[in-house]
Amino acid sequence: MTATQPAAAALAATWRQLRDILLPRGCAGCARPDAVLCDDCMQALHRPVAFALPCSQTGHGIACGSYHGVVRHAILSWKDHGDAEADTPLAAVLTDLFDAMGRRLIQDLDPTPTGIGIVPAPSSPPSVRHRGRRHLDPLAAALAAHCRDHGLPDTQVLPMLQVHAVHGKSVQTHGARDRMRRIHGRITTDDAIRPPKPTTPLILLDDIVTTGATIGACAAALAGAGHNVLTAFALAHTPPKDAVRDDMSGDTDRAGERRQ
Repeated sequence: MTATQPAAAALAATWRQLRDILLPRGCAGCARPDAVLCDDCMQALHRPVAFALPCSQTGHGIACGSYHGVVRHAILSWKDHGDAEADTPLAAVLTDLFDAMGRRLIQDLDPTPTGIGIVPAPSSPPSVRHRGRRHLDPLAAALAAHCRDHGLPDTQVLPMLQVHAVHGKSVQTHGARDRMRRIHGRITTDDAIRPPKPTTPLILLDDIVTTGATIGACAAALAGAGHNVLTAFALAHTPPKDAVRDDMSGDTDRAGERRQ
């Protein structure tokens, strides 16, 4: 951390306090007044979705919810519009997911480990500069602390992955083939960062899983370096377009029922 970073952080905190006095914030997902993430939007992030994850022990990862509607709005506000206040409720969503599904995966391992490695998906240097931070780091730290406090004392955040020379955002590419071509060979492991034990199970952490190409490349890089990838957690998974249309149609039907 440079000498100017604490001053910048203090200035940003002061600005947020002043902003909240003059312009009270709304929910990141639905803009409901005086909420960082309201109960309804939190509930939308408690609808787990599984996605395929080759090179992992379970063969799948788990997202907290589907990436559309209020979930999409909340994640974009947090990720790309500087809403760092949403770190806390989004971290809570991930710890709830771990308690509901991750803990059982850990308990089924033989022998049961005393800790796990939380591995954030890497951000490109331009993305870090644009956002001013590695946005997954606070969520990874909160999840690791939760695990340490609940029976996995040796849990650590392990930033083992790095990405090289990737241009453009993954959400701007089209389809799994384009995404795989974009990231092929560009996600690697940092050999200087390793789990405390070679058998330590790793849980990957990402924000949005679209085709699964990026999170799959992360798992492949770790597995190729000899590490034990158990599964992956994500905030959201992008559903097929037909599923989104069906869900929106259902919302419209329900709204029509309410109007009647």
